[in-house]
Formats: sequence, structure tokens, C-alpha cells
Amino acid sequence: AAAGLALLTAGVGLNLDAVGMFRRPRPAIGAGLEAALRGATAMMDVSDGLLRDASRIARASDVGIEIVSTAVPVHPAAQEAAEVLGEDPLPWALTGGEDHCLLAAFPSGTVLPDGWTVVGEVVDEYQGIRVDGAVPEALGWDHFGA
Repeated sequence: AAAGLALLTAGVGLNLDAVGMFRRPRPAIGAGLEAALRGATAMMDVSDGLLRDASRIARASDVGIEIVSTAVPVHPAAQEAAEVLGEDPLPWALTGGEDHCLLAAFPSGTVLPDGWTVVGEVVDEYQGIRVDGAVPEALGWDHFGA
């Protein structure tokens, strides 16, 4: 969604898939139920960005979450938009939000449902969220931010 918004804001690439996906999201209906049936122990949407919402799960569960940036999927439409705009698409995937996807924690060894990707791990000690071992500079949308 962030890639589509960036294209619209720049006034370029209006016929690219990212714009269409921003304007007409295609949520994976049933993904949450399937994850729950596979044993997900925590789950929420990433409407405020993967990192912002992962930090909410970490805080609510009193755990840390370590994200591996190279494991975070970047949609091909976002990659195409990044090429047009000369941007790195990874920040969109980490902090963009409005992607109509879910983030869930599963017990170790769980066979994930189709379409789910391991992007990190939960650690016992509460330390918020880390990306590649570091505290990220930005998390995503903050409704109460300045």
C-alpha cells in the first residue's frame, strides 16, 4: 500500500499494480482463521506497519520480537514501484501499513499455512522490537503522534 501511495503522491506510474492494490486492497480472507487453527498464539493486522504492530504484540505479551529484514517479503508490485521512484522498497514493507495482512506468532516447529512467511522470532526477554539486532528508527503509523 505504501508503494501505491508513493506512486500516487509522485504522480507517476499510475497504471502500475501497486496503485491498483492501494486503491482496491485484496485481503486474504480466512488467513486469520487458518492461522488460529494451526496454533497461532498471538495475531493482529499490520494496518499501522509491520514494526509498529509487532511492537504492540511484544509489549502486550511481555516478549521481544526479532525481525530479520531479509526475510520480510516485498511484493513484486512494491519492487516495481521502487524501481520507478528510485527508492528502497523494504521500508514500505516494514513501516508502510494498510497492507491488509496479518502478523502472528506460532509455536516453534509449526508448519505454517500457505502464504505465511517466517520473518523473525519471539524471544523471552521483553526488549520491544529489533530489526537485524538493532532498534529501528521508525515503526510505522502512530495515531497519536505529532
